[in-house]
Amino acid sequence: MAKMDKHNVVEKDFFITALKEEARSALEQVGSSTDPEALIKSVLHEIEALAPRPEGQEDRSDDEIRRQVRACLLKAAYATRPYCMRCGTCCTKGSPTLLADDIVLFNRDLLKPSDVITVRKGEWVRAHARDELEPTEKELIKIREIPGSTSCIFFEPKGQNCSIYDARPLQCRQQECWDPQDCDEIRDQAVLNRAALLSETRPLWDIILRHEERCSCEELARVMAKLGATRGQAVEELLELLRFDQHVRSFIKENFRLAAEAMDFFLGRSLSQAVEPYGLRVVEEPDGSFLLTMLDDAGDQ
Repeated sequence: MAKMDKHNVVEKDFFITALKEEARSALEQVGSSTDPEALIKSVLHEIEALAPRPEGQEDRSDDEIRRQVRACLLKAAYATRPYCMRCGTCCTKGSPTLLADDIVLFNRDLLKPSDVITVRKGEWVRAHARDELEPTEKELIKIREIPGSTSCIFFEPKGQNCSIYDARPLQCRQQECWDPQDCDEIRDQAVLNRAALLSETRPLWDIILRHEERCSCEELARVMAKLGATRGQAVEELLELLRFDQHVRSFIKENFRLAAEAMDFFLGRSLSQAVEPYGLRVVEEPDGSFLLTMLDDAGDQ
């Protein structure tokens, strides 16, 4: 019996040491000077509730239990630092969605069309909370991200700074990474859309509406479903959409003298990009025609 007690003491000491290391790591991550033991005490009841259940009742793996404990400590660590220290964590996890009140940033020329993109209603985007693709329920305008990353274009990695911090969008001001919480309150606020910014700019707005009517994400989804159902026989219908989308982009750029990089704001992402979630890659040939390939065939995953 004494031998079993000694074994239990060793296991307990190891657990306490490991827990302190996890707490120290969480505090370092958020830049807090709180004592690790004090952090553990502040969430001791939550950690105890995460302990392995009796044999036959536990359906979590050891790794999952450790992840839950880490998440608990990290949330508590953020709460010990109730202010923004401009660490850049938020800036690298996706660019902000602009809210209705952010229209002033355009009115004051703090944001330009080339700084943002339009995510059209029904477009497939990655939901960061679940890391899954899902269609948007309404049109959104987002700050661009650095190509190949999820970092906002205004984030400066060298100095861990936001280059427009004093004029940053409302969502950035409201988000408190040091106090993780459900973002429904932010998500449910009125978002900025193209109509609020462009509806008075006729005839440009009329062309955008025509493009949206002909090349909506709903229409693309219908054509893609038909393409699958007919085993590729409806490919000409898809190619016609791609041609119309490309034509409108070229027309607007040339006739309104707009920068090419601003097209993602005025018309949203090109349909050539929008078909990728459906498993297709579109290649534009030198003569202006389109070649469709499967993403896997092109070496993509």
